[in-house]
Amino acid sequence: MSHVRPPAVAGLFYPADARELADSVDRMLAAAPEPDAYSRVVIAPHAGHMYSGEIAAFAYRQLDPATSRIAVLGPCHRVGIDAMTLTGASAQRTPLGELPTDTELTQRIAAMTDVIEAPVVHAQEHSIEVHLPFIQRRFGTDTRVLPIAVGRTDPTFVADVIEEILAEDDTAIIISTDLSHYLPEADTHQVDAATIGQILEMSGTITGFQACGCYPVSGLLAYGRRVGLRGSVLAAGTSADTSGDSSRAVGYVAMAFSSSPADSALPALAYNAIARQLSAPEIDVVGSIPEGLGTSFVTLSALGRLRGCMGGLVAVRELSEDIAAHAVAAAFSDPRFPPLSKDELATLDIDVSVLSPPSPPCTFESATEACAALRPGVDGVILSYGPHRATFLPQVWHQLPQPEVFLRHLLAKAGLDPESWHDDIEVSTYTVTSHELKASER
Repeated sequence: MSHVRPPAVAGLFYPADARELADSVDRMLAAAPEPDAYSRVVIAPHAGHMYSGEIAAFAYRQLDPATSRIAVLGPCHRVGIDAMTLTGASAQRTPLGELPTDTELTQRIAAMTDVIEAPVVHAQEHSIEVHLPFIQRRFGTDTRVLPIAVGRTDPTFVADVIEEILAEDDTAIIISTDLSHYLPEADTHQVDAATIGQILEMSGTITGFQACGCYPVSGLLAYGRRVGLRGSVLAAGTSADTSGDSSRAVGYVAMAFSSSPADSALPALAYNAIARQLSAPEIDVVGSIPEGLGTSFVTLSALGRLRGCMGGLVAVRELSEDIAAHAVAAAFSDPRFPPLSKDELATLDIDVSVLSPPSPPCTFESATEACAALRPGVDGVILSYGPHRATFLPQVWHQLPQPEVFLRHLLAKAGLDPESWHDDIEVSTYTVTSHELKASER
């Protein structure tokens, strides 16, 4: 590796002036929240900074700022190739300076299946370059990078590369992708909600219709199935949010992933609360239970069908007590279902959603205005009007991906006319961290 790869899209996808670029990136990073716990794997969009930068900033903030090297796996837009490609460059240049390529990690990855050196693939490619200014401002100019442009490659081989990269504790991975392209905004929300749901479930492979980064994302899913990776949505939106053009929208999402054993601790706690009621054996709780007040929803499914769901919106007790109480209520007190039987326990899938504090309530002059304020796939929504009150968890977006349809069903759930809107209806939003334990995993 001897040459330095120069910027190809400075002045097009992001500012070419160093001061303007630094100020812009810093502003977007400052607007995204710092997480309670860092992740080592994220998905971030790669459109022009003005379109997707604010969403991508959520992903960068999810990575530990002390990370010393970062691999970026992005798709090939300019040159089609049946391989994963390395740059062959000693550094990557942006208007903010140069980022050194991690030579040691590059040498290891270069020896793996379907990995080749192909500078021509990287020369005009933007899917990796747009992330570099954020890396420079978030992690520093000494951070080593490993750019990999992923062409048409078997997901198993991509997963092998991801596993090799993450074998180093000081390394993080950015999976670079946008979602659906150039659909009407309503269709974009619908397609993207289904894609996000598939990623959260770690199921199958992603197609080019769903995401331009279908090959790196499919590799992530293959890796995730190996190690029990769990995902969460940090932010989502479309190009129409900034351009105003709803006729040809592009979808964006920022996601974080973790394989922490604590992910199964909360649903195990819920399972044991139900098992005690049925005088059935309990299971081991692997991982720690967060301390302090908290509120949750517990959703039970059996053989792929909803079997009960109960929860609350206000934190009034310890989170562990809240989960146990709602698990028992979902199993035995959901009025839509008969009480759970002991025979059903073995088939039970459990999802525990831990809720963030809700946003202050807002009012909107119309349902259209309210829909525009919602983030499909991200926001749980609380709707209140006099004695009427209802909520949908963010998971409901998977079944009702269009904001207008989502809101109409929520109005109906609250006992209101789904075709009418009152300008003093109050809307609050929240996010959830989802923890799932399937029957097959116990």
